[in-house]
Amino acid sequence: MWSAILCGQGCQFALSATRSRRANNKALTHKLNVIRSLHREGQAVAYRIDSSYPDEAGALARERALIAEIGRHDLKLGPLTNQTDGGGGTSNPSEASRQRRRDSLWGEAEDPERQTINRWFQKLTQVKSVPIKPAATFTRAAGLWKNDDTIGMKPRQAGAIIATALANGVLLEPNCLLPRRLEVEGIEYIIENGVGRDMVSNGMIEVHDATATREMFRLTGPGYAFVVETFGTETLIDAGLVVP
Repeated sequence: MWSAILCGQGCQFALSATRSRRANNKALTHKLNVIRSLHREGQAVAYRIDSSYPDEAGALARERALIAEIGRHDLKLGPLTNQTDGGGGTSNPSEASRQRRRDSLWGEAEDPERQTINRWFQKLTQVKSVPIKPAATFTRAAGLWKNDDTIGMKPRQAGAIIATALANGVLLEPNCLLPRRLEVEGIEYIIENGVGRDMVSNGMIEVHDATATREMFRLTGPGYAFVVETFGTETLIDAGLVVP
């Protein structure tokens, strides 16, 4: 059963359509700051179920309606600490919410595992979206296949190849085999679906072992040439990834 829930106290409160959600108590958001303030004053967050629905869609629709009716604090329309228009959490996000999303893709993410891989990958190549995610939390991981639209070879794809080669101790050469998964600082990561499928589509790699989410890549001749062109032979030699 899904419910639309009002929670809060005084003039600050939030709305959610949920069965069960837990907030990251280290995050810095207006909602969590309000909750911390209540706790410091010895108060607790109160909850009231507005309505219940047999499926998620009904609860999300009611969430959107209530947020629009009561108004968001960040938009100066009301007291709600929600930072989106509801209905799944992505509609009309606040600038703070947008920045957290940008940071999670390539900067100082709140998730420490994301921080680790972002910092590590940015040392390889500067990108706006790191194509490697923590395996434990990347719930959308799926198999790889050719896309309908072929996207040309890109530096972030070459970076993904370098990343798995470094982490797995693979010497780069045409036809070498590279795991889709890699371990950095004791944490398991996986190359994301989109980049993996793009590399299959543009001929940079071939899928050698098609076990979904645990594929082995075969680096093609053109793919190897693009990696060398992107990073330079000397850099790859210094990294121990190619022989002089």
